[in-house]
Amino acid sequence: MSERKIVEQMVLLKLPRMMVGQIIDGLRERQNVWQLTAEYMETGETSEPCIIEECSDADEANNIAAYYEEIINKIQSQLE
Repeated sequence: MSERKIVEQMVLLKLPRMMVGQIIDGLRERQNVWQLTAEYMETGETSEPCIIEECSDADEANNIAAYYEEIINKIQSQLE
């Protein structure tokens, strides 16, 4: 059986810089919630109040937080 490679489609968005800043802020909030979820899964506590996301363990939460960081970095690199 041959291995299939997933090709991601690229999307070009043209938005005012202020809107992009708002998108980044929203993504940072999501990243923070996932980091706090990982913290809770590891320790049973969080350093700040938050709603814990549903996931199987701290590793999954950390991976999702890292994915948000990757998205944020890709957007920010296009602003430079």
